[in-house]
Amino acid sequence: MHTIAITVVPVFALIALGYFAARIRFFSAEAEKGLTRFVLYFAIPCLLFRTMVAVDVAHPPWRLWAAYFAAIVIIWVLAILASRRLASISASGGSSAAITSSFGNLLMMGIPLAVSFLGPAAALPAGLILSIHSPLQWTAATLLAEMSGDRSDTSLAAIFDDLVNDLIRNPIVVAIVAGSLWRLTGIGLPSIADRTIDLLGQAGVPAALFALGLSLAGFGFKGNIRGVTVILTLKMIVFPLIAAVLALKVFNLPPVDAGVVIFFAALPPGVNAYLFASRYDAAVAPVSGAIALGTGLSLFTTSLVLWFIGSL
Repeated sequence: MHTIAITVVPVFALIALGYFAARIRFFSAEAEKGLTRFVLYFAIPCLLFRTMVAVDVAHPPWRLWAAYFAAIVIIWVLAILASRRLASISASGGSSAAITSSFGNLLMMGIPLAVSFLGPAAALPAGLILSIHSPLQWTAATLLAEMSGDRSDTSLAAIFDDLVNDLIRNPIVVAIVAGSLWRLTGIGLPSIADRTIDLLGQAGVPAALFALGLSLAGFGFKGNIRGVTVILTLKMIVFPLIAAVLALKVFNLPPVDAGVVIFFAALPPGVNAYLFASRYDAAVAPVSGAIALGTGLSLFTTSLVLWFIGSL
């Protein structure tokens, strides 16, 4: 437990510091956006690029992806059913509930905690999941919202075009592909370039956590309690349990890969879920409440999950 405390407490201390800075308005909205863009476009991509250059992917990550995204499919089905029957959420709101129940905060919280607890080897499976996590879920949720009948102004061709553009412009995807291609050249990184990229990558962990704290100041615990309860139960209890069964029993993943899958599944809902709900004006209140409350609860739930992973 001492190791877990050393990993978890500093992480949440940085999040709390960012939250406090936002609450006292020490940072402007523009400064918050600037820090977030630094994390998204420079720091984390450098971390993943360097990881892909240094680590050889011996086998395609099909089992890794299958374990994580098969669990997401199950959660989506449960979320759609539960949101209608237990939380009285509309059809289009069901897509918001589904993405919130499965879209974890992988970038700002997942990678920093996974690398801190599981070591540098966790960056590879974490990056591989992260590279397709957002495009796949956003596209699926959009299709679901459109098919609900609440909106009909977006064609399938437009949705596919958005997906392709998102992948091409996604800095995480670009970093992973670029690192993989550079590794194939066999050249390696010159010492000066390697040190520069390494420094940027190291800055990504604390900057991401602080930026997460800044963003959380805009969320409050609001909305119907049943909707928040349903979403958080699925996201932070049912999802990691299903992921653990798939990773350990069905796909027999290596310890680090299994640890990343289970830990990522247990993370609180990410901000992108709120952006999706706002876009469709569906279930905005319970989604916002789930993000705020889930992040607070994750101080305890992530500690429990890390203890479980450490016992494997």
